[in-house]
Amino acid sequence: MSQTQVQRKAETRSRLLAAAAELFAEQGVDAVSVDAVAEAAGRTSGAVYAHFGSKQGLLLALLDSWKDSVLTVLLAEVAVTESPLGQLAAVWENVAPTTAESGSWSLLEQELWLRAARDPEVADVLRVRNAEARRSTARRLAGWSSAVGAQPVAPPEESAVLVKALLTGLAMQRRLEPGSVGDDLAVRGLAALLGAPEGRRDRATSRPRPSSRTRRSDRPLPTEARPTTEGVTS
Repeated sequence: MSQTQVQRKAETRSRLLAAAAELFAEQGVDAVSVDAVAEAAGRTSGAVYAHFGSKQGLLLALLDSWKDSVLTVLLAEVAVTESPLGQLAAVWENVAPTTAESGSWSLLEQELWLRAARDPEVADVLRVRNAEARRSTARRLAGWSSAVGAQPVAPPEESAVLVKALLTGLAMQRRLEPGSVGDDLAVRGLAALLGAPEGRRDRATSRPRPSSRTRRSDRPLPTEARPTTEGVTS
């Protein structure tokens, strides 16, 4: 097989996974057909079957490729600001839904959890992914806490659970009742959990919020389609 053929196969796989992630988030796994995924990816349904065997195979491949925690992408934002509160504000800005269409990462996460509650095969894969992400997040939260002098309310692995739960819950609440979850409330919640030192937030909260069409977290891409954030956090 030539290098060109290898590249085409890799591109097709990546496009199918990205299309599946977006459609599953928007419509739910059960409502999305193989044909719909193929059309959104600009490929044929035969390509879906050739790469994944079935829609279930596509879903499991998506789970496998999406091993990074949501925090892996989101906490990459800490690089844009120096203050601990500014870093937490940057994280929240990339999580928070600002319109009915934005924040699709959280919709996909919730859709996968719902599917896992009803499908033991999906649950097994999701459980492994979450455990790996939790351990990685814990290590990096420990490093962040040490670097900024934070004093979290719990050990690193428990803090990883609490932060993920807080971000997910606040994003869900904001989607349903936008006025009930302000940016300041979310940042204060994160700061309280992580024992962040007090101080100004600098440019993280003053820069313009990205639109729903450009925010990186709006379309959670499969690993092969994402820029790497290894060494930042997870």
